[in-house]
Amino acid sequence: NRINNDMPKVELIDMKDEIKHNHKVLSRVLISKINDRLKNNEQVILLLNRRGYSTVITCHNCGFTDKCPNCDIPLIYHQSSDNMRCHYCGYTHKKLSICPECKSNNINQFGMGTEKLEEYVKNSFPSARIVRMDIDTTSKKNAHANIINDFMDHKYDILIGTQMISKGLDFPNVTLVGVLNGDATLNIPDFRSAERTFQLLNQVAGRSGRGLVKGEVIFQAFNIEHYSIIKASTHDYIGFYNEELKIRNTLKYPPYYNLCLIKISSKDYDEVVKEANKISTYLRNEISENIILGPSSASMPKINNMYYLQIIIKYKKTDNIINVLHFINNQYRTDRKVLVDIDLNPYRM
Repeated sequence: NRINNDMPKVELIDMKDEIKHNHKVLSRVLISKINDRLKNNEQVILLLNRRGYSTVITCHNCGFTDKCPNCDIPLIYHQSSDNMRCHYCGYTHKKLSICPECKSNNINQFGMGTEKLEEYVKNSFPSARIVRMDIDTTSKKNAHANIINDFMDHKYDILIGTQMISKGLDFPNVTLVGVLNGDATLNIPDFRSAERTFQLLNQVAGRSGRGLVKGEVIFQAFNIEHYSIIKASTHDYIGFYNEELKIRNTLKYPPYYNLCLIKISSKDYDEVVKEANKISTYLRNEISENIILGPSSASMPKINNMYYLQIIIKYKKTDNIINVLHFINNQYRTDRKVLVDIDLNPYRM
Protein backbone atom coordinates (compact mmCIF):
# COMPACT_ATOMS: atom_id res chain seq x y z
CA ASN A 1 0.00 0.00 0.00
CA ARG A 2 1.15 3.52 -0.77
CA ILE A 3 1.99 5.67 2.23
CA ASN A 4 -0.45 8.48 1.30
CA ASN A 5 -2.92 5.94 -0.18
CA ASP A 6 -3.50 8.26 -3.15
CA MET A 7 -2.48 6.49 -6.35
CA PRO A 8 -2.00 8.63 -9.47
CA LYS A 9 -4.58 8.66 -12.25
CA VAL A 10 -3.31 6.76 -15.31
CA GLU A 11 -4.33 7.46 -18.91
CA LEU A 12 -3.58 5.10 -21.83
CA ILE A 13 -2.72 6.64 -25.19
CA ASP A 14 -2.86 4.54 -28.38
CA MET A 15 0.11 5.69 -30.48
CA LYS A 16 -1.42 4.17 -33.63
CA ASP A 17 -3.95 7.03 -33.56
CA GLU A 18 -1.34 9.65 -32.66
CA ILE A 19 0.90 8.76 -35.61
CA LYS A 20 -2.04 9.46 -37.96
CA HIS A 21 -1.97 13.02 -36.58
CA ASN A 22 1.83 13.24 -37.07
CA HIS A 23 2.66 12.82 -33.36
CA LYS A 24 5.28 10.08 -33.41
CA VAL A 25 7.08 10.84 -30.13
CA LEU A 26 4.88 12.72 -27.66
CA SER A 27 1.10 12.41 -27.86
CA ARG A 28 -1.12 15.48 -27.96
CA VAL A 29 -2.38 14.73 -24.44
CA LEU A 30 1.16 14.40 -23.03
CA ILE A 31 2.31 17.65 -24.70
CA SER A 32 -0.69 19.50 -23.22
CA LYS A 33 -0.12 18.09 -19.74
CA ILE A 34 3.62 18.89 -19.80
CA ASN A 35 2.77 22.50 -20.68
CA ASP A 36 0.30 22.62 -17.76
CA ARG A 37 2.99 21.38 -15.33
CA LEU A 38 5.54 23.91 -16.58
CA LYS A 39 3.01 26.75 -16.08
CA ASN A 40 2.29 25.51 -12.53
CA ASN A 41 6.01 25.21 -11.70
CA GLU A 42 5.67 21.43 -11.22
CA GLN A 43 8.05 18.73 -12.46
CA VAL A 44 7.78 15.95 -15.04
CA ILE A 45 9.50 12.57 -15.52
CA LEU A 46 9.68 10.98 -19.00
CA LEU A 47 10.77 7.34 -19.23
CA LEU A 48 12.10 5.72 -22.39
CA ASN A 49 13.66 2.31 -22.02
CA ARG A 50 16.41 2.80 -24.60
CA ARG A 51 19.91 4.24 -24.70
CA GLY A 52 21.67 6.10 -27.47
CA TYR A 53 20.58 8.67 -30.02
CA SER A 54 18.67 6.29 -32.29
CA THR A 55 18.08 2.59 -32.61
CA VAL A 56 19.67 1.66 -35.93
CA ILE A 57 21.30 3.13 -39.05
CA THR A 58 19.72 1.66 -42.18
CA CYS A 59 20.09 2.23 -45.93
CA HIS A 60 16.77 3.18 -47.57
CA ASN A 61 18.12 2.05 -50.93
CA CYS A 62 19.25 -1.56 -50.32
CA GLY A 63 18.14 -2.28 -46.74
CA PHE A 64 21.67 -2.59 -45.27
CA THR A 65 21.74 -2.24 -41.46
CA ASP A 66 24.95 -1.25 -39.65
CA LYS A 67 25.65 -4.19 -37.31
CA CYS A 68 28.39 -5.17 -34.90
CA PRO A 69 30.83 -7.60 -36.61
CA ASN A 70 31.35 -9.40 -33.29
CA CYS A 71 27.75 -9.73 -32.08
CA ASP A 72 25.60 -9.49 -35.23
CA ILE A 73 23.18 -6.99 -33.65
CA PRO A 74 22.50 -3.39 -34.78
CA LEU A 75 24.94 -0.74 -33.58
CA ILE A 76 23.51 2.29 -31.72
CA TYR A 77 24.35 5.85 -32.76
CA HIS A 78 25.59 8.15 -29.96
CA GLN A 79 25.45 11.81 -30.98
CA SER A 80 27.79 13.10 -28.24
CA SER A 81 30.73 11.09 -29.65
CA ASP A 82 29.31 10.88 -33.22
CA ASN A 83 29.98 7.16 -33.36
CA MET A 84 28.22 3.82 -33.60
CA ARG A 85 28.52 1.61 -30.54
CA CYS A 86 27.69 -1.99 -29.60
CA HIS A 87 26.04 -2.17 -26.18
CA TYR A 88 27.21 -5.78 -25.71
CA CYS A 89 30.93 -5.91 -26.54
CA GLY A 90 31.83 -2.20 -26.78
CA TYR A 91 32.85 -2.27 -30.47
CA THR A 92 32.71 1.23 -32.00
CA HIS A 93 33.24 3.05 -35.29
CA LYS A 94 32.39 6.42 -36.82
CA LYS A 95 28.86 6.98 -38.12
CA LEU A 96 28.45 5.93 -41.77
CA SER A 97 27.51 8.56 -44.35
CA ILE A 98 27.60 6.21 -47.38
CA CYS A 99 26.19 2.69 -47.51
CA PRO A 100 29.08 0.18 -47.74
CA GLU A 101 26.89 -2.23 -49.76
CA CYS A 102 25.36 -0.08 -52.53
CA LYS A 103 27.33 3.20 -52.05
CA SER A 104 24.08 5.19 -51.67
CA ASN A 105 24.04 8.25 -49.39
CA ASN A 106 20.40 7.54 -48.52
CA ILE A 107 21.41 6.08 -45.15
CA ASN A 108 19.43 7.26 -42.12
CA GLN A 109 18.67 6.77 -38.45
CA PHE A 110 15.61 4.87 -37.26
CA GLY A 111 14.05 4.72 -33.82
CA MET A 112 14.73 6.82 -30.75
CA GLY A 113 16.95 6.65 -27.68
CA THR A 114 17.15 8.91 -24.63
CA GLU A 115 19.69 11.22 -26.27
CA LYS A 116 17.44 11.89 -29.27
CA LEU A 117 14.39 12.24 -26.98
CA GLU A 118 16.24 14.89 -24.96
CA GLU A 119 16.88 16.88 -28.13
CA TYR A 120 13.23 16.52 -29.21
CA VAL A 121 11.89 17.66 -25.81
CA LYS A 122 14.26 20.66 -25.75
CA ASN A 123 12.93 21.75 -29.14
CA SER A 124 9.30 21.18 -28.06
CA PHE A 125 9.62 23.02 -24.72
CA PRO A 126 12.38 25.63 -25.23
CA SER A 127 11.81 27.32 -21.85
CA ALA A 128 12.04 24.06 -19.85
CA ARG A 129 15.21 23.01 -17.99
CA ILE A 130 15.87 19.40 -18.99
CA VAL A 131 18.24 16.75 -17.63
CA ARG A 132 18.89 13.20 -18.87
CA MET A 133 19.76 10.26 -16.61
CA ASP A 134 20.97 7.05 -18.23
CA ILE A 135 24.13 4.95 -18.24
CA ASP A 136 25.89 7.49 -20.48
CA THR A 137 25.27 10.54 -18.26
CA THR A 138 25.93 8.71 -14.96
CA SER A 139 29.22 6.99 -15.82
CA LYS A 140 31.35 9.56 -13.96
CA LYS A 141 31.81 9.52 -10.18
CA ASN A 142 28.90 11.11 -8.24
CA ALA A 143 27.05 11.96 -11.49
CA HIS A 144 24.03 9.85 -10.50
CA ALA A 145 23.66 11.55 -7.09
CA ASN A 146 24.28 15.01 -8.57
CA ILE A 147 21.45 14.65 -11.09
CA ILE A 148 19.04 13.39 -8.41
CA ASN A 149 19.95 16.20 -5.99
CA ASP A 150 19.70 18.89 -8.68
CA PHE A 151 16.29 17.61 -9.77
CA MET A 152 15.14 17.49 -6.13
CA ASP A 153 16.26 21.13 -5.74
CA HIS A 154 14.20 21.98 -8.85
CA LYS A 155 17.20 23.04 -10.93
CA TYR A 156 15.45 21.09 -13.72
CA ASP A 157 11.80 20.84 -14.79
CA ILE A 158 11.90 17.60 -16.80
CA LEU A 159 13.89 14.43 -16.06
CA ILE A 160 14.38 12.05 -19.01
CA GLY A 161 15.75 8.60 -18.38
CA THR A 162 15.88 4.86 -18.75
CA GLN A 163 14.80 2.19 -16.23
CA MET A 164 17.08 3.64 -13.55
CA ILE A 165 14.54 6.46 -12.96
CA SER A 166 11.60 4.07 -12.57
CA LYS A 167 12.00 3.08 -8.92
CA GLY A 168 13.17 4.25 -5.53
CA LEU A 169 13.10 7.98 -6.31
CA ASP A 170 10.94 10.34 -4.25
CA PHE A 171 10.36 13.79 -5.77
CA PRO A 172 7.36 15.51 -4.09
CA ASN A 173 7.08 18.10 -6.89
CA VAL A 174 6.69 15.52 -9.71
CA THR A 175 3.02 15.48 -10.67
CA LEU A 176 3.28 13.96 -14.16
CA VAL A 177 5.04 10.86 -15.47
CA GLY A 178 5.06 10.00 -19.17
CA VAL A 179 6.06 6.54 -20.39
CA LEU A 180 7.13 6.32 -24.04
CA ASN A 181 7.05 2.92 -25.77
CA GLY A 182 5.25 1.47 -22.74
CA ASP A 183 4.80 -1.88 -24.51
CA ALA A 184 8.40 -2.23 -25.79
CA THR A 185 9.32 -4.81 -23.13
CA LEU A 186 6.43 -7.04 -24.27
CA ASN A 187 8.44 -7.81 -27.42
CA ILE A 188 11.33 -9.46 -25.56
CA PRO A 189 11.30 -13.24 -26.19
CA ASP A 190 10.96 -14.29 -22.55
CA PHE A 191 7.96 -15.73 -20.73
CA ARG A 192 8.41 -13.05 -18.03
CA SER A 193 8.06 -10.14 -20.49
CA ALA A 194 4.48 -9.34 -19.38
CA GLU A 195 5.55 -9.47 -15.72
CA ARG A 196 8.49 -7.15 -16.35
CA THR A 197 6.28 -4.74 -18.30
CA PHE A 198 3.79 -4.64 -15.41
CA GLN A 199 6.62 -4.10 -12.90
CA LEU A 200 8.19 -1.26 -14.89
CA LEU A 201 4.90 0.58 -15.49
CA ASN A 202 3.80 0.16 -11.87
CA GLN A 203 7.15 1.36 -10.54
CA VAL A 204 7.46 4.42 -12.75
CA ALA A 205 3.81 5.38 -12.14
CA GLY A 206 4.67 5.47 -8.44
CA ARG A 207 7.04 8.41 -9.05
CA SER A 208 4.06 10.71 -9.70
CA GLY A 209 2.01 12.50 -7.03
CA ARG A 210 4.15 11.67 -4.01
CA GLY A 211 3.63 15.17 -2.55
CA LEU A 212 0.50 17.20 -1.82
CA VAL A 213 -0.69 17.45 -5.44
CA LYS A 214 -2.37 14.38 -6.98
CA GLY A 215 -0.26 12.81 -9.70
CA GLU A 216 -1.04 11.82 -13.27
CA VAL A 217 0.59 9.21 -15.51
CA ILE A 218 0.45 8.82 -19.29
CA PHE A 219 1.26 5.40 -20.80
CA GLN A 220 1.96 5.71 -24.54
CA ALA A 221 1.93 2.36 -26.37
CA PHE A 222 0.87 0.59 -29.54
CA ASN A 223 -0.64 -2.37 -27.67
CA ILE A 224 -2.77 -0.73 -24.97
CA GLU A 225 -5.19 -3.69 -24.96
CA HIS A 226 -2.59 -6.02 -23.40
CA TYR A 227 -3.61 -7.16 -19.91
CA SER A 228 -0.28 -6.15 -18.33
CA ILE A 229 -0.76 -2.53 -19.48
CA ILE A 230 -4.45 -2.41 -18.55
CA LYS A 231 -3.79 -3.88 -15.07
CA ALA A 232 -0.82 -1.54 -14.50
CA SER A 233 -3.01 1.44 -15.43
CA THR A 234 -5.49 0.50 -12.68
CA HIS A 235 -2.76 -0.53 -10.16
CA ASP A 236 -4.43 -3.95 -10.07
CA TYR A 237 -1.58 -6.31 -9.18
CA ILE A 238 -3.94 -9.09 -7.99
CA GLY A 239 -5.80 -8.93 -11.32
CA PHE A 240 -2.50 -9.12 -13.19
CA TYR A 241 -1.36 -12.03 -11.01
CA ASN A 242 -4.52 -14.01 -11.82
CA GLU A 243 -4.28 -13.33 -15.58
CA GLU A 244 -0.60 -14.24 -15.67
CA LEU A 245 -1.09 -17.47 -13.72
CA LYS A 246 -3.70 -18.69 -16.23
CA ILE A 247 -1.21 -18.28 -19.08
CA ARG A 248 1.71 -19.76 -17.12
CA ASN A 249 -0.39 -22.83 -16.28
CA THR A 250 -1.53 -23.36 -19.90
CA LEU A 251 2.00 -22.99 -21.30
CA LYS A 252 3.68 -25.01 -18.53
CA TYR A 253 5.86 -22.25 -17.11
CA PRO A 254 6.85 -21.47 -13.50
CA PRO A 255 5.39 -21.72 -10.92
CA TYR A 256 3.66 -24.82 -12.40
CA TYR A 257 6.82 -26.23 -14.00
CA ASN A 258 10.51 -25.69 -13.35
CA LEU A 259 12.83 -24.63 -16.16
CA CYS A 260 16.38 -25.57 -16.99
CA LEU A 261 18.29 -23.51 -19.55
CA ILE A 262 21.32 -25.17 -21.15
CA LYS A 263 23.45 -22.75 -23.19
CA ILE A 264 26.05 -24.14 -25.58
CA SER A 265 28.63 -21.72 -26.99
CA SER A 266 31.80 -21.74 -29.10
CA LYS A 267 33.71 -19.62 -31.59
CA ASP A 268 33.15 -22.43 -34.11
CA TYR A 269 29.51 -22.45 -35.29
CA ASP A 270 29.62 -26.01 -36.67
CA GLU A 271 31.01 -27.25 -33.37
CA VAL A 272 28.18 -25.57 -31.42
CA VAL A 273 25.53 -27.17 -33.65
CA LYS A 274 27.13 -30.62 -33.39
CA GLU A 275 27.44 -30.60 -29.59
CA ALA A 276 23.99 -29.05 -29.06
CA ASN A 277 22.40 -31.85 -31.12
CA LYS A 278 24.42 -34.43 -29.18
CA ILE A 279 23.19 -33.03 -25.83
CA SER A 280 19.60 -32.86 -27.11
CA THR A 281 19.65 -36.52 -28.20
CA TYR A 282 21.11 -37.60 -24.85
CA LEU A 283 18.43 -35.69 -22.92
CA ARG A 284 15.58 -37.16 -24.98
CA ASN A 285 16.90 -40.68 -24.36
CA GLU A 286 17.46 -40.21 -20.62
CA ILE A 287 14.56 -38.00 -19.43
CA SER A 288 11.86 -38.54 -22.06
CA GLU A 289 8.99 -37.85 -19.62
CA ASN A 290 9.96 -34.16 -19.47
CA ILE A 291 9.42 -31.43 -22.09
CA ILE A 292 12.62 -30.71 -24.05
CA LEU A 293 12.75 -27.74 -26.44
CA GLY A 294 15.56 -27.09 -28.89
CA PRO A 295 18.33 -26.77 -29.68
CA SER A 296 17.51 -23.30 -30.99
CA SER A 297 19.27 -19.94 -31.28
CA ALA A 298 19.73 -18.09 -27.98
CA SER A 299 18.07 -14.67 -27.59
CA MET A 300 21.49 -13.23 -28.48
CA PRO A 301 22.81 -15.78 -31.03
CA LYS A 302 26.24 -14.17 -31.41
CA ILE A 303 28.16 -12.02 -28.92
CA ASN A 304 31.80 -11.02 -29.29
CA ASN A 305 32.41 -13.70 -31.95
CA MET A 306 30.91 -16.46 -29.77
CA TYR A 307 27.90 -18.41 -31.15
CA TYR A 308 25.12 -19.44 -28.74
CA LEU A 309 22.48 -22.18 -28.95
CA GLN A 310 20.16 -23.22 -26.16
CA ILE A 311 18.05 -26.13 -24.97
CA ILE A 312 15.17 -25.68 -22.51
CA ILE A 313 13.82 -28.41 -20.22
CA LYS A 314 10.42 -28.03 -18.54
CA TYR A 315 10.22 -30.39 -15.57
CA LYS A 316 8.41 -30.98 -12.29
CA LYS A 317 11.04 -32.47 -9.97
CA THR A 318 14.73 -31.57 -9.92
CA ASP A 319 15.59 -35.01 -8.48
CA ASN A 320 14.51 -36.61 -11.77
CA ILE A 321 16.99 -34.69 -13.93
CA ILE A 322 19.88 -33.70 -11.65
CA ASN A 323 22.06 -36.75 -12.39
CA VAL A 324 21.69 -36.24 -16.14
CA LEU A 325 22.69 -32.57 -15.77
CA HIS A 326 25.72 -33.53 -13.66
CA PHE A 327 26.78 -35.97 -16.38
CA ILE A 328 26.54 -33.26 -19.11
CA ASN A 329 28.40 -30.78 -16.92
CA ASN A 330 31.23 -33.24 -16.26
CA GLN A 331 31.52 -34.09 -19.98
CA TYR A 332 32.21 -30.48 -20.94
CA ARG A 333 34.00 -29.21 -17.84
CA THR A 334 37.46 -29.43 -19.42
CA ASP A 335 36.38 -28.85 -23.04
CA ARG A 336 38.25 -25.83 -24.43
CA LYS A 337 36.32 -25.61 -27.68
CA VAL A 338 32.73 -25.74 -26.41
CA LEU A 339 31.32 -24.16 -23.24
CA VAL A 340 28.15 -25.52 -21.65
CA ASP A 341 26.33 -23.44 -19.06
CA ILE A 342 23.46 -25.02 -17.08
CA ASP A 343 21.05 -22.67 -15.31
CA LEU A 344 18.21 -24.02 -13.17
CA ASN A 345 15.16 -21.72 -13.15
CA PRO A 346 16.98 -18.85 -14.92
CA TYR A 347 15.85 -15.31 -14.22
CA ARG A 348 16.36 -14.36 -17.88
CA MET A 349 15.90 -16.70 -20.84
